[in-house]
Amino acid sequence: MPVFSCGGMRYQKSWNEIKPEEVPAANQENLEATIRRSLELGINHIETARGYGSSEMQLGWLLPKLPRDEMIVQTKVVPGPDPKAFEAALEKSLGLLNLDYVDLLGIHGINNQELLDWTMRDGGCMEVAKRYQREGRVRHIGFSTHAPEPIITQAIETDAFDYVNLHWYYIFQENWASVEAATRHDMGVFIISPNAKGGLLYKPSPTLLDLCAPLTPMAFNDLFCLLRPEVHTLSLGASCPTDFDAHLEALTRFDEAADLIPPIVARLRAHAVEKVGEEWLNHFLEGVPRWSEVPGEVNLRII
Repeated sequence: MPVFSCGGMRYQKSWNEIKPEEVPAANQENLEATIRRSLELGINHIETARGYGSSEMQLGWLLPKLPRDEMIVQTKVVPGPDPKAFEAALEKSLGLLNLDYVDLLGIHGINNQELLDWTMRDGGCMEVAKRYQREGRVRHIGFSTHAPEPIITQAIETDAFDYVNLHWYYIFQENWASVEAATRHDMGVFIISPNAKGGLLYKPSPTLLDLCAPLTPMAFNDLFCLLRPEVHTLSLGASCPTDFDAHLEALTRFDEAADLIPPIVARLRAHAVEKVGEEWLNHFLEGVPRWSEVPGEVNLRII
């Protein structure tokens, strides 16, 4: 796996299922240019999902033109109470992608106990995924999640998965116990959305720019994550070919990261203490409900 992944949820035309003729030529040209730029940079992990609207379909128009053995292709399918529906969705994904197999299949969004049970119970969705794996149509099986840490760790402890897609970055470190569990189980650790949910780093404030100097906030966050050997891959949800450029800075400074990152962390901490006080900073999440407990599923903890 490369340390950066080309996530497929920003370059597609629509978040809804649409007809092929509804995709403008310019949009498809941009998608193809983005994927080709990704491969030029060595970012050969291309990631999408059944739930990403037209993403699979549009990727499927391009993938047959590219060297299959040089790409790691991942899609994700949501689990449900009916494993036949899960299988039908997986079959549709393979068809839309124009692939005989995917390198990585993610059980998409194991976000609560019910979804984990639907995946792991006898006759459940995991049995379908394992059958496709035996048939060679799926190489490795993982899961993505926005769940509270105990649910993520419980899923990891089933020892049924090869990798996990989860949230962990500077402003949200609550899932570290899950990362450690994944390490014990020899699983790949793939960080979801380190740039958007990791602090809206595409549009940093002047204060954040100053505090993260001499790095950009995005490069700081990349290196903060990649300095941990337990973390293997960060998703870059590119919308156009130039979206990769900001992250290349992080790699050019990687050899300096052990010296650069601690002072920036200290400045961020000191600024937060100055603004809100040590006591509040240490306890502000206590009593704040998780997104699954909030009307409208608003993620108050991240906000």
